[in-house]
Amino acid sequence: MVRNSIATGLTGMLVYLVMSGNALAGYQMPRNLQQGWDGKVQLGALATFGATDSSAVSARTDFTYRGARLEHEITTKVYRSSSESLVTRRNAQGEEIRDEDGLPVRDMVKSTTNDRRFISVQPRWFFTSVHYAFLLADAEFNEPADIESSTRQVAGVGYKLWKSRRDFISAAVGVGRKKLVQVSGESEEGAIGYVGLRLNRRLNDKIAVALDFDSDFGGRNRFSEAEASLSWKVRGPVAVKFKYEARFNSNFVNPWNTFDAGVEAAMSVNLEIEIF
Repeated sequence: MVRNSIATGLTGMLVYLVMSGNALAGYQMPRNLQQGWDGKVQLGALATFGATDSSAVSARTDFTYRGARLEHEITTKVYRSSSESLVTRRNAQGEEIRDEDGLPVRDMVKSTTNDRRFISVQPRWFFTSVHYAFLLADAEFNEPADIESSTRQVAGVGYKLWKSRRDFISAAVGVGRKKLVQVSGESEEGAIGYVGLRLNRRLNDKIAVALDFDSDFGGRNRFSEAEASLSWKVRGPVAVKFKYEARFNSNFVNPWNTFDAGVEAAMSVNLEIEIF
């Protein structure tokens, strides 16, 4: 029931996007759309101090090369979080162990809670001004999250309604194969379906919003990633981006429930720099 509802909802969203695009005939791919490279880098960091010290750093790069009919997109993501805390030693009865001065004996415990490294490569070939065929290959590594490696290879078709290189809406569907190697469990490999949705909308010269959704389904382990962001251009190529992102697996269907153990979610403020 839940799977059918999700599939129906995603299909409805895709049909809506395509139909909306056909209705907006004026928003064709601009003939003067800049060809060549463009790219941007995001950087973020967080540190807290107290009973437990924690830190988190994140980085993301997006590079796109655009020709007359070809578009190549390369994305990398890095996120690492760790914590340090003093833990009091206890005996078998649960009582605190104290030193000669009667003070509790404490040990420094360090842990890495997240160490995600992700890379994605996606070439696209436009056979009309808005329709394209694509290939997608990506890989993820995150041992603290029980992912020794996760790789996907997908082929499919998509629809991209252009206004400019930073102002567009797109939807893609495809089929492929996925292999997941867990740190503590068995490997899983099999065929998958794929859905990707993306919206970049510039509200004015300084403010832009973006929505991204990426999901595979059909295998024993289903993975989805959603991101919503608002960026404010400070000066020149530099912008401040407020971002909420969530990643979830299998039967989890509500990315906004941050108390669910099956979701990894983060709200962050990042510095974004356009370098091309």
